[in-house]
Amino acid sequence: MKKIAAVIIVLCLSASLLPTVSLAAVTPHFVAVNDTLMPYNDSTMPLFTGGEFFLPLDVFWEAGVFFFDNAQADRARLYRGSRHVDFYTSNGTTVNQDGQNLSWPSARRIGSRFYVPLRHVCAYFGLEFEIINIRRDIIPEESLFIIRVKSENMWVLNAETFMGIRRNEIRAAYNQYHAPPPWTGPGQRPGVAVTLPEADDEEPPLTYSDVTMHLSFHDLSAGGAAGILGALDTPAVSGYQGCFFVSAEDIAGDPGLVRKISGSSHALGIWLNEGTFEEYIEISALLFEAAKVRTVIVAADAASEAAIETSEQHGLIFWNVSRSFGTLSEHTESSVTDTFPTDGGERQNFLFASTEELAELLPGILAFLREHEYTVDRITETTEPV
Repeated sequence: MKKIAAVIIVLCLSASLLPTVSLAAVTPHFVAVNDTLMPYNDSTMPLFTGGEFFLPLDVFWEAGVFFFDNAQADRARLYRGSRHVDFYTSNGTTVNQDGQNLSWPSARRIGSRFYVPLRHVCAYFGLEFEIINIRRDIIPEESLFIIRVKSENMWVLNAETFMGIRRNEIRAAYNQYHAPPPWTGPGQRPGVAVTLPEADDEEPPLTYSDVTMHLSFHDLSAGGAAGILGALDTPAVSGYQGCFFVSAEDIAGDPGLVRKISGSSHALGIWLNEGTFEEYIEISALLFEAAKVRTVIVAADAASEAAIETSEQHGLIFWNVSRSFGTLSEHTESSVTDTFPTDGGERQNFLFASTEELAELLPGILAFLREHEYTVDRITETTEPV
């Protein structure tokens, strides 16, 4: 039976750039079809790697694009009408119905499940998609996204109305997914600590969940980028996602590091020294060559007028810096965290040079953000710039 619909899919992250990836590459964000929330489980969650979103192949069936696959032959096909695309994960090629090799990112596999590039598939088969932030009043625990794929010429609710109608369903699905399995053994459940009441004279830490922080980094040649990635990617410490602004020198000096940043779910932006559009084009080409990533997010020293003017003229997204730390040799954790905003509704972007000193201080800084419940959001093309 033919199904005509569209899909809302989630933002998910992968630390691998290989065509076959592990189940750990999938992270729990949401999927839906037009105005219907899809089941919230690992089989519907897509990947984000190399600057591209990859969706499970069968999701497109819900959007009126049909499929078949053969895991043993490492081959999958999407088709609608006279158009089809074949994906070969063994050699990373993508071929259309005319036998032409398409310069798309290679399809990925997790077990027998195929994942294909969202942006390219939508453009080829006439679908649309949008990325939606789930409001904090629905899921306050973490920052989650919805990627909404819409069938051509189909009317759907706008994003805010959809979330308002589905808020209870989204929240219930999230709680069910993250709920611990029921304990059927005798006595207290293992791993569950007894919660003791706080002493009367012990005050809880102040919380600032209504303060939004964006964490960004630059100057990968400063020697601390590997340690910074390690701190950011440790869930016990933070699990926060940052944005790394890269220059031409950063990419040429260590393209593997740039690929690792992208594969670890962090955003990539372009650092403009001269502030010209020609410089942006040069760095953008280098970034795509190194990591198959395209970005329109840019930043520059001291909010240079040239970079701002370039952004306005050419549709780039300029991220201003609320506070910049070029060197931390004379700083401590507290001297950095003392500069963090505390007034309700504030939203700031902190820029750090990727130094070894920062790598040493960052775990404590991130622990401070977590303890005081700051909202730390990822910088993306869909986030309104500071």
